[in-house]
Amino acid sequence: MASQDYYRTLGVARNASDEEIKTAFRKMALKYHPDRNPDNKESEARFKEIGEAYEVLSKPEKRRIYDQFGAEGLKGGGGHGFGGFQNADLGDIFGDIFDNFFQGGGGGGRQRSRRGADLKYTAEMTLEEAFSGVKIPVSFERSEVCDTCGGTGAKPKTGTKKCSTCRGAGRVQYSQGFFSFSQTCPDCGGQGEVISSPCRDCDGSGKVRKKVTLHIKVPAGVGEGATLRVAGAGDAGSRGGPGGDLYVQITFKHHPHFERDGADLIYTCGLSVDQAALGSSVEVPVIEGGRTPLEVPHGTQHGKLFRIAGKGMPEPGGRKRGDLLVRARIDIPVDLTPRQKELFEELGRSFREEGRRPDEREQENGFFKKIFK
Repeated sequence: MASQDYYRTLGVARNASDEEIKTAFRKMALKYHPDRNPDNKESEARFKEIGEAYEVLSKPEKRRIYDQFGAEGLKGGGGHGFGGFQNADLGDIFGDIFDNFFQGGGGGGRQRSRRGADLKYTAEMTLEEAFSGVKIPVSFERSEVCDTCGGTGAKPKTGTKKCSTCRGAGRVQYSQGFFSFSQTCPDCGGQGEVISSPCRDCDGSGKVRKKVTLHIKVPAGVGEGATLRVAGAGDAGSRGGPGGDLYVQITFKHHPHFERDGADLIYTCGLSVDQAALGSSVEVPVIEGGRTPLEVPHGTQHGKLFRIAGKGMPEPGGRKRGDLLVRARIDIPVDLTPRQKELFEELGRSFREEGRRPDEREQENGFFKKIFK
């Protein structure tokens, strides 16, 4: 059974204005509508109470009688017409609420402009380009304003005419029981005008697809996966609306020498066995071109890292550079000449000789001395 205090049912004061009552009703009806609360008897009952209260308080004469005599004074005054409202579709009933929320409010919406869509593309570049910072070409398709009709969608010299369905308002009004609501005109799409003779080049859309090439400035030191935004370079807007944005995601081509770790670069340097064992001076490439010297100490092991400060990629802002990390790789010879094989065997014997204990070597020397006396 509905509460007899209709003001409390809607949560408004007794001196609330018509607009306050309407706003409170919409908010609560949207919350408790059966379409949003299926199989919920409590919400269904609450929804009926809200509708009954609004039916009374939204009508000046019924509200006057209620204020003076209470709910009893309304008996015999006819039904509330609530059943039709209860069965109405939620999207239709609250269409004006959603349209106003997402489209910025307002009544007619004539010639409503609309922002163009954002676009996203991927651009590939080299480490050298990222090191110095360059402009790279990006080719893609986007919608642009039709040159023939200037974006109106109408054939030149024909223009548009007022929509006969909504009479130029952009919205159509419907009534269901005690409740009236509006929604975007289905014939003109809310513009209030229709095109009598569509432009042949754009089929009345006001936009055409074109392939364009833009040169995008990439800052020095840009990282893998970084996304650059170019304002207004996306799809064209409608009815004079602004264009969308273009987002360009950066990827890098494989480099023959360097790996990247943030602002640091990693280079693998091959060393021969004698270079690693005895130490040597080598030269390694740098990203800006040319080579830089590196001193390899004797006894260098496979995988050892050497750091050359300030020879990596620029950090964001370009004030500082990362480092060049040189990883040692010991190259073991495969095809040996007879002489090289002989030398390695001799070297191996020497290693084994040096690896024996002094007392073992002394015993062996004493043994051979006895034999060869």
